[in-house]
Amino acid sequence: MDDSITQREVPGDGGDTSDGVNSMLVHCDGEIAVNAIRHLVASGKVSAGDAKLAIGHCRAATNKTSLAAEKAVPSNTIMVNQTIRKKVVEKPLSEAKYRTRHVALQFSYDGTDFTGFAQNVGKEYDNSVEKALFAALEKTRLLVSPDEQGMLVMNKDEELVVVGKCGLHGATDLNMSARTASKYSRCGRTDKGVHAHGQVVAIYLKSAFPLMAQHAKDEIDDDDDDNAGGTLLEEDSLPKNSLDGLKCLVPSKQKSKGGGRNVAKQSSLQQKIITEYDYPRILNNVLPPAIRVLGWCPVSSDFSARFSCSSRTYRYFFPRRNLDLCAMARGLQYMMGRRDFRNMCKMNCEQVYNFERILMKGKVVSPQQIYVASMEEENTTIQDGISDAHASPRDMCHVEIIGQAFLWHQIRCIMSILFYIGRQLESPELVKQLLDIETHPAKPSYDMASETALVLQHCQFNNLSVGRTVRNLWDVTKVLERRWENHAVAAERARDALESMKGETEVRWIDVVEFVEQIADSRRRKERKSINKSMTIDDDSEIRRELERRYPGTTMISWASAMNIIEDLLGVYPHPSNGSSQDQKGQTESTLHVPIMERAKGTTYEEKVQSILGEGNNGKSSKRRDRYEENVIKKRKTTEEDQAFYTRMLQQGGSSG
Repeated sequence: MDDSITQREVPGDGGDTSDGVNSMLVHCDGEIAVNAIRHLVASGKVSAGDAKLAIGHCRAATNKTSLAAEKAVPSNTIMVNQTIRKKVVEKPLSEAKYRTRHVALQFSYDGTDFTGFAQNVGKEYDNSVEKALFAALEKTRLLVSPDEQGMLVMNKDEELVVVGKCGLHGATDLNMSARTASKYSRCGRTDKGVHAHGQVVAIYLKSAFPLMAQHAKDEIDDDDDDNAGGTLLEEDSLPKNSLDGLKCLVPSKQKSKGGGRNVAKQSSLQQKIITEYDYPRILNNVLPPAIRVLGWCPVSSDFSARFSCSSRTYRYFFPRRNLDLCAMARGLQYMMGRRDFRNMCKMNCEQVYNFERILMKGKVVSPQQIYVASMEEENTTIQDGISDAHASPRDMCHVEIIGQAFLWHQIRCIMSILFYIGRQLESPELVKQLLDIETHPAKPSYDMASETALVLQHCQFNNLSVGRTVRNLWDVTKVLERRWENHAVAAERARDALESMKGETEVRWIDVVEFVEQIADSRRRKERKSINKSMTIDDDSEIRRELERRYPGTTMISWASAMNIIEDLLGVYPHPSNGSSQDQKGQTESTLHVPIMERAKGTTYEEKVQSILGEGNNGKSSKRRDRYEENVIKKRKTTEEDQAFYTRMLQQGGSSG
């Protein structure tokens, strides 16, 4: 019920209603009316179903009176208790309102062409996954506007309340956007170019079941007097998937005399078997192929895709190349448990003050072996992989990390560190140093790993069972198979070109010698400059002796043999460093590695906060300070409060059957 209009006449239904009663109802505001209905339901004199039907009739009749009254006041306003307010046109509950359901959607997307998952509303450059998702919801009309939604339900305290998509108790705020009213929540916020296979969002969507649908007589207990005339369908009685039908009574539709659209005739009901909308197939028909909805299920009203998630699993894919996977696993083992990761993330001090996160399990996976790191073990354990073939530099591997939650860019920073360890430029003990916040409170300078190989693999919920249909999964599989084939064919073309060049191309031996000596000379100059300008580093003789030893005895040499000599003598490779992105420029064969802990350090968290609080009153600085106060100071909770909140949220969920 909408209590924003506090003085409203409720017309009679054709009986001998006295003027005294009418007068009382005219001065009865929305809150009093709701309390009166609750009292009647609690007393047992009126059933919840009867109350819902009565309210539907009253709101329909009240709408006519409100529209007539609005003509007596200036355009776009109505007079309420001597207060001028914006005009609110309220449609009848029985005719214009839609039933909505709180559902969880699980979907997969290739983030290559997207600017990230989260939508930047109003930004021209925005090409986010969320923008495409909401465009599909609006196109399919599954996203119901605030003035078209609403549902009367009994809450857990046996109170009659009005619940909209936003889950508001009491009247729905008609001024909010459809997105806000949908009580939308997301599990993970992936960056530009990052992908997902198990992303989950929760949202209130339009249901196939009319708001005024009732139980069919053979669907109720005949011994229950309250149900003798049929009662409105409650949320718990609706199907939990798109396969099971439900027999129910719905208002019949009758052609209007003017030849207009069909309208529901409240007094006439017809029996139908209705199945819930197949949300995944409906959305997949209009979404771009890069985004595929996998399944759905109804969830509790308090369910949050973000806060009800118990753990998230990320995977980062990479070719083996010359990496030491065992060393990478030892570094990953040091990260297990509750750690402060401020040196392995991008600090967002305006919103985050706690940089401790829990990593529960990790894996470094190759076709031949799996290195497992966990909280329960001090050292990594080794398991057999899926292949007995000899290890190859072209083997595709991945790192899997499972944690409760993650910081901004945390996975990409972790992978960058692990790649340094895998290339044997750093030892696994580097992780211990970065996690020692007391000794090293500031993050050293290093590049993040590329976003293109990162996937949000799975979002785990304690009480969520997402339903999937054979028809939808078949269609999704066809799209994913086509995507795999396109990428696999492109990869094979590149591999074939590489192998052809190695086996069919020859170069001059003297050219190989000159290339090696040029790179070695460039390195010496950089080493001399970085260590001591007066220091002389002379290894010309060693390089020349090694080249003379490898002389093939001919003027020409195959490109495969030349590559082996260059890689062995210089320790460089023609492929980019694992995890490097196109943004990481300046990497050449003569680049020298500076140990991570010897590099320049950034500002500490405390210094960043002092900078925010100490800034002047210019626009940008003021906004940063306001965001810090709003997101950190005002919202900071005690450990006990946080524990109670997450305990309650982890209990939320739903099932598909």
